[in-house]
Amino acid sequence: MKDYSYHKKVIDDVIAKLNELDIDLYLIITAEGCDPMTAFIPGVDTVGSSAYLFAKSGKKIATASSIDAQDVEESGLFDEVVRYDNFDDTLAKLVLDLQPGKIALDYSENVPFCDGLTMGKYEKFVRSLGGYAFEECSADQFIPAVQEMNKR
Repeated sequence: MKDYSYHKKVIDDVIAKLNELDIDLYLIITAEGCDPMTAFIPGVDTVGSSAYLFAKSGKKIATASSIDAQDVEESGLFDEVVRYDNFDDTLAKLVLDLQPGKIALDYSENVPFCDGLTMGKYEKFVRSLGGYAFEECSADQFIPAVQEMNKR
């Protein structure tokens, strides 16, 4: 079994940065490894659509397909792993339950590593929230610092 201690420290550092910057939630939305961030955070490979939610409160939630969920659960990195029937509905419910005012997403004009969220996935996510208003920001505000703190 893979050792996730490095990724646990990275996640702890991300949550510390969320608190420092007053960002309620860091959300990674991915499918088939399309976001380069997932190798760094959380370090779990998935095939289907998945999302990783890191709240400044310290709560760590993942949603994954039935095929992928076991690996995510076995990582031990999340407080909760939700298997979905409908990815968009499940992700929307998880976000709405947390009620974040400010969400960091993986888009960036200047840091390619922080630019893994496609426009299509972003627009689908926003629509799934049904008009829920939130402030968004780029994960490039803190990911480079977390990378620096966790150089291998």
